[in-house]
Amino acid sequence: MATTLRIGSRGFDVVVLQVQLNVKNPASLKLQVDGSLGPNTQAVVISFQRQMGLTPDGIVGPLTHAALAKGLTLSTAHHSVTHIAQPTASTCWAASTAMMTHSTVAAVRAKTPTDMIASDGGLRNSSGSDQAVVTGTRYGNIHNLRCHAPMSWSVSALYTALRQSPLMFDMLWNSAEYAQGSGSPGHMIVVSSMVSDNNPTGNGTYLLVLDPWPPNVGKIAWVEYQRWINEVPTRTYRVFNR
Repeated sequence: MATTLRIGSRGFDVVVLQVQLNVKNPASLKLQVDGSLGPNTQAVVISFQRQMGLTPDGIVGPLTHAALAKGLTLSTAHHSVTHIAQPTASTCWAASTAMMTHSTVAAVRAKTPTDMIASDGGLRNSSGSDQAVVTGTRYGNIHNLRCHAPMSWSVSALYTALRQSPLMFDMLWNSAEYAQGSGSPGHMIVVSSMVSDNNPTGNGTYLLVLDPWPPNVGKIAWVEYQRWINEVPTRTYRVFNR
């Protein structure tokens, strides 16, 4: 049974609601999908309820849920992952791997061969060579993860993978340098959840990103897939799953 949602509600179910409202009310101002049912989302709920002849109280109960779901199919994936912040500026890889493996930063570092760790404590990403898959597979095997080679991920492929497990993205910041073969610094994050309206462009697909940065704090946020990828084209340099 769908959860009753009202002003102040937060979480995955609110993200589903916000995506539904954006699809059902294309003429209205697009809601920011952030998992928080605030005044803006409530106002759109009330507007939708009026359109459907429902009690315009801003509370999303069974009747409003049913009206929103009618004729609409969303793709959703949701995993419970404990967020871990990186303890230092260079240990995003260890924190992200710890999130994926129900481990700790210290345990991940201890399990990783020293030749894979740079002098600053970061993980060597092989972006300046042709060894990305080789070293990624080796790293994955050490931590019981599967490494996917550098490629573009369609919405449907992303959904299929996320249905199975959370995903760890090993991204590169400088796509131009990578394309020239000179390598690039990078960053690792974990994606634990997805809500998509199945638009193949990725505009309407939202991911919950568990970022270990900044050190000792981290960040958790919903991002739109199309915008996220366009900002950094090499976000999918290597992707790992369980």
